[in-house]
Amino acid sequence: MTAQLSAREITLGYGDHTVLDGLSLDIPPGRVTTIIGPNGCGKSTLLRALGRLLTPSAGRILLNDKPIADMRPRDVARTIAMLPQTPLAPDGLTVADLVARGRHPHQSWLRQWSADDQAEVAAALDRTGIADLADRPVEQLSGGQRQRAWISMALAQGTDILLLDEPTTYLDLAHAVEVLDLVQDLSTELGRTIVMVLHDLNLAVRYSDRLVVMTDGRIAASGPPQEIIDTALLRNVFHLESHLIEDPISGRPLIVPIGRRRADAPTAPLPAS
Repeated sequence: MTAQLSAREITLGYGDHTVLDGLSLDIPPGRVTTIIGPNGCGKSTLLRALGRLLTPSAGRILLNDKPIADMRPRDVARTIAMLPQTPLAPDGLTVADLVARGRHPHQSWLRQWSADDQAEVAAALDRTGIADLADRPVEQLSGGQRQRAWISMALAQGTDILLLDEPTTYLDLAHAVEVLDLVQDLSTELGRTIVMVLHDLNLAVRYSDRLVVMTDGRIAASGPPQEIIDTALLRNVFHLESHLIEDPISGRPLIVPIGRRRADAPTAPLPAS
């Protein structure tokens, strides 16, 4: 059975500053859910709470209907893998060694490294298309390759749920699409539940089964992108004037920012060649 993850009336903050305020959320299993919202709205805080990295001051995070705070960290790590926004690897660590670290929650003094662990690492490397890079130091990889290596480590962890905080950070558009294609494959082909935070609204719309739109520590809207994305939501939440057209690839809304330079604004002539 696919693991169930949810938040129930959680409140969480730093010092006197409340970041999440009475927020409730059910994560659909086996689907890609993306959390979007303006800077400072609590997206990453919510993701870290779902991964048991932060403890709410009120409310509960539930994993299979059990409070995640009452569970052993090792048991949580066997169900939820968390990839932070800017993960760091020790100098000289090879890709294979990094991915092997994903098997640590399954190790104990009674159960040491086994052929099954090696098979999981090999499968993860193959699934993410970096098996040929297994012996390369992580610091020698390109941005896209490095992100695939970290996702491979999370995949080797063998969890039902993957939490990804800005998996396309610092990537150019081509590598961002490559990584999100991989994320989508993990959901559609392996049945993984994916929860990620993204800043790029059009990529979030294209690659998500469900969007969670946040503002001021609360959920402003939630549902399939084609049902909730409209110009009023973008104006109210992101303070963005926009025009929506149909994405010719996905058939979903494609957001065209208007800004100050409108279509009817005069355009400077191109210089003579």
